[in-house]
Amino acid sequence: MKALFITGTDTGVGKTTVSVGLSAFFSLNKNMDVGVMKPFESGLSKRDKDLLPWDGICLKEASGSNDDLEMVSPYTFEAPLAPEVAAMLEHVKIDLELIDRIYNKLLKIHDIVIIEGAGGVLVPIKKDFFYADLIKRWDVPTIIVSRLSLGTINHTLLTSLYLQTMGIKVVGVILNDTEGTNDLAAKTNPEVLKRYLNVPVLGIFPYMKDLLKGNMDRELLADTFERYIDVGTLLNQ
Repeated sequence: MKALFITGTDTGVGKTTVSVGLSAFFSLNKNMDVGVMKPFESGLSKRDKDLLPWDGICLKEASGSNDDLEMVSPYTFEAPLAPEVAAMLEHVKIDLELIDRIYNKLLKIHDIVIIEGAGGVLVPIKKDFFYADLIKRWDVPTIIVSRLSLGTINHTLLTSLYLQTMGIKVVGVILNDTEGTNDLAAKTNPEVLKRYLNVPVLGIFPYMKDLLKGNMDRELLADTFERYIDVGTLLNQ
């Protein structure tokens, strides 16, 4: 694999958590030169009066990448909306060929590139062009990040089926424990998904409060990813 796309069933399912864990794992535990990219980031974080692409910053720090932040996060928007809508409101024209050039450059200079999407696969990037179209355009194997909690069965099955009908390779599903409640749904969902998915459930990323707040603990991220995720299956894709 030269690249992996991390998509999700929805917003807030923990794509960034899984993406930084994967990036740190490849960088530290596999000694790889890791490139990262979040092509479109909306809802910029305000720190010290500046609007910053926080997800892009987390990816850059976790991977150890020296790339300019403008390559990691080429398009950033203040509004917490889909890229198409945010770009329209902020009078920005999205140039897909620019994104292509940055992605191809990252492929050339790194061992592997981790790309994080936003929302789900049918979030529109520009008119009549969705994240699923971007994944297809780049022909990137994809990991689906899903909630562990109630509602994940429908969302996960739909996302996996849709990607596969487009001819996109789904490497597997990672369930992210975003709540840490260990309720009945969280206990039963993994086995139900294993029963109905035709791709592997790679594991459950554990609930870790405030994991991405404060200083980035790359070693903790890498070791947690390796401990809880089936990296053997992942690496054999």
